[in-house]
Amino acid sequence: MTTLTVNIDDQGTEQRVRALLDKLGLNYSIHADNSSKWWEDELIVKELDKRSADLTSGRDSGVPFAEIKKRLLSR
Repeated sequence: MTTLTVNIDDQGTEQRVRALLDKLGLNYSIHADNSSKWWEDELIVKELDKRSADLTSGRDSGVPFAEIKKRLLSR
């Protein structure tokens, strides 16, 4: 199973998304938890710090934005 998180700010959009998911016959659940603060999640912050350090040190060279744009536009 894959989890997809979507943040929706207005009810109209939420209703349209629900209608689309229903039309597609997908199983889904909705959690109206607006209290998520990723910056207070120790595991997430630790992972972001590691990735940042890898980029800074050169251990991970990253991907230039131009390459990302090229890949997206070629789809």
